[in-house]
Amino acid sequence: MTGGPLRPRLPERPPTPGDLSERDRFAALAEASLPTVRANAEAWRNGLAAFVTLVTTGVVLKGRDTTADLPLGWRTAVTLLIGGGIALCLAGLWQALAAQAGTREVTVSLADIHRRHASVAAYQIALADSAAARLRRGRTIVAVALLCLFLGIVATWWAPAAEPEPAAYVTVTHDGTSTCGTLAGADGGSVRIKVAGTAETVVVPTGKVTALRVVERC
Repeated sequence: MTGGPLRPRLPERPPTPGDLSERDRFAALAEASLPTVRANAEAWRNGLAAFVTLVTTGVVLKGRDTTADLPLGWRTAVTLLIGGGIALCLAGLWQALAAQAGTREVTVSLADIHRRHASVAAYQIALADSAAARLRRGRTIVAVALLCLFLGIVATWWAPAAEPEPAAYVTVTHDGTSTCGTLAGADGGSVRIKVAGTAETVVVPTGKVTALRVVERC
């Protein structure tokens, strides 16, 4: 066996009509692969954009009302789940947008295409494959986002209500009048009340107290 250069050889038989038909069909498939993938990506992008807008609007309008009465731990969990779900939705939207519009920012010459892909058809298929991979990645991210949003909503259903804050004020009735404020002390035969807006503490002898009530506000 010699080490000389290989010489091209003629095929054993000429192409049949079936071979030519397959070649033409493959060329048409390669030509349509990228527009098809990008059309699918555009449909996903539009639907996902509408979904993200709906979810974020609902969170902005009802989010605080939904979580205001939750304990801190549950509120943190709901915030992470719903906030993470929205962030993942945006990431999935970006992937769909990149699949639909493409991310190539440099000019590609015919020589570059031939050097890297051998033909324009192979280059189109490579672009379509890259766009399809981005679209699949976006779908996976959106699936995780939906799971996070679902778990966040379920958490708001099952979370217990936050413990009510204890009343912080007392109303003392004495000498035919009432004094309301924070309880500063009740010893030595007197009740001391700190009234908001005054520097001095009101001291009421215990013998003059006719009623004492704990209230939420004065």
